[in-house]
Amino acid sequence: MNPSAQSSVQESTVSARPRASTVVGSLVLIGGLLLTSAQASAQAVYPTPAAAADALQQALATYDKDGLRKVLGADYKQFIPIGTIDMDDVYAFLAAYAKHHEIVDDGKGTAHLQAGDEGWTLPVPIEQTAAGWHFNIHQAHNEVALRRIGRNELAAIQTVLAIGDAQRDFAKAKGETVYARRFISHPGKQDGLYWPAAEGEPESPLGDLASTMDPNAPPDEAYHGYRYRILTAQGADAPGGTRSYLEGDAMRGGYAVIAWPAKYGQTGVMTFIGGSDGKVYQRNFGPQTASEAARVRRYDPDAGWQRVPDSQIANQ
Repeated sequence: MNPSAQSSVQESTVSARPRASTVVGSLVLIGGLLLTSAQASAQAVYPTPAAAADALQQALATYDKDGLRKVLGADYKQFIPIGTIDMDDVYAFLAAYAKHHEIVDDGKGTAHLQAGDEGWTLPVPIEQTAAGWHFNIHQAHNEVALRRIGRNELAAIQTVLAIGDAQRDFAKAKGETVYARRFISHPGKQDGLYWPAAEGEPESPLGDLASTMDPNAPPDEAYHGYRYRILTAQGADAPGGTRSYLEGDAMRGGYAVIAWPAKYGQTGVMTFIGGSDGKVYQRNFGPQTASEAARVRRYDPDAGWQRVPDSQIANQ
């Protein structure tokens, strides 16, 4: 995949993943695991794409080790580590498959399996050779990576909006127009968007996952692959023009946040900013995303930023 060529990964993947908690949770995971093997030497071929799809379904339905080895190859345990996959995800796929499935053949020797009423597509193509049809796991890499990035970017957009909601809840709880300058409160205080609430105390505006939003969080701990930072000022292209949100130590003039991928091209591509105007903007900073994001100190959606359409946000 060429991340720099993507103007909006998340926009292109909305239709590809209708239910992330069900079908995608099972077979995108499987698709990702498939890519860990260098070769599936014992993989079987089938007379038709439908036969290959049925073989995969049967092997998953019975957790047949020999069947999985036949469909996916001798190293199938690297693809599907028995005992570690959430069976609810597998059952969700099997239910979707039973409800409706079809083979979409491009007429050029490649077919794809679709399952469920919403047309979710398995990211591993079924390809034709002289011997027959088989799952080509090596061709799935770009699609699996694209879907992972797309899911992370969609989550980042929603998180930026959720942080805005939390800021408004914070101000409401304080009874005045004041916003949090930090995600995690100082010990014993309620000066951030999250604090551990004792029994009988009101819950904090943001959940305990706020700890994963630390701008210095390790990539494997970053919330859906993204890092976040609260901005305390805005620039000329924000509503109302250039100004600081700070009045002394208190942030009263507004709020904003920036979200950027913990690993550019792997956990995400686009960087996002959102402010008290309720809008979210995106920008592709390229391989220098980490350093460029560090330079963003103001909410300033100038011509370099592209607004995320309201229609796209509503579809999530």
